[in-house]
Amino acid sequence: MDALEDYVWPRATSELILLPVTGLECVGDRLLADEYWDRQRNRHRMVKVDPETRYMSLAVCELDQPGLGPLVAAACSDGAVRLFLLQDSGRILQLLAETFHHKRCVLKVHSFTHEAPNQRRRLLLCSAATDGSLAFWDLTTMLDHDSTVLEPPVDPGLPYRLGTPSLTLQAHSCGINSLHTLPTREGHHLVASGSEDGSLHVFVLAVEMLQLEEAVGEAGLVPQLRVLEEYSVPCAHAAHVTGLKILSPSIMVSASIDQRLTFWRLGHGEPTFMNSTVFHVPDVADMDCWPVSPEFGHRCALGGQGLEVYNWYD
Repeated sequence: MDALEDYVWPRATSELILLPVTGLECVGDRLLADEYWDRQRNRHRMVKVDPETRYMSLAVCELDQPGLGPLVAAACSDGAVRLFLLQDSGRILQLLAETFHHKRCVLKVHSFTHEAPNQRRRLLLCSAATDGSLAFWDLTTMLDHDSTVLEPPVDPGLPYRLGTPSLTLQAHSCGINSLHTLPTREGHHLVASGSEDGSLHVFVLAVEMLQLEEAVGEAGLVPQLRVLEEYSVPCAHAAHVTGLKILSPSIMVSASIDQRLTFWRLGHGEPTFMNSTVFHVPDVADMDCWPVSPEFGHRCALGGQGLEVYNWYD
């Protein structure tokens, strides 16, 4: 399938094609036209998308199965989370599965992996919507052979449907604009989110592997996700939190449209304020941070109506 066919909305099939009648030449034109409209009729079966749909966020999910390219997860404004399979050395992007679980605009998607001794590497996906809810999906189980997570499509040619998420959580009262995770030494995951109302939500996520009674071996392991601890900071910022990064199990940084870059101490209950600075980029849209060295701490890049790099020393 041509990669463009996943995105271009077909023209209405009621259009007329006026072809000149020139003897035998007309027959060939009509055959070409019939083939063209057959392709057009089948195109709308592949992707049911509002032509004004926006892709709000993307996450690349690296698979460990041989022969399968990476998955590209997309948060869509029409309320869908869509999974695209990248094939043929990046030349084909095929819609594999979708879900309308959130039933409203999905703002963020974030992928992460869970690794434990003597266990298979698990690939997980988190999605966040405008109502402040989070949903976690187990992609490894979904892609296993004979898995029931992927529900068959209603009509042939349509993408598979994702089943029920492994965990849902109401983290905020409005839209989530930033999302990040970090594994801990205990084998859990720190999950942090920032909302449009300036609040932060941090919780510890445990991934426990359960053995199905009727299954034998590794194929019978199914992850169960549960929240061990969770904390909220209601007034962390005075505007939308659009950037968030967990630097370590003890430090987190957030950026907001209020033009403040704030550092938080983690690991002792509710996140506690460390320090804050004012940056000069208006309407910040995203932020990324990375460690430099023990002497020079971390650097944070902020992008909005401009670009700024901030050095922070612990």
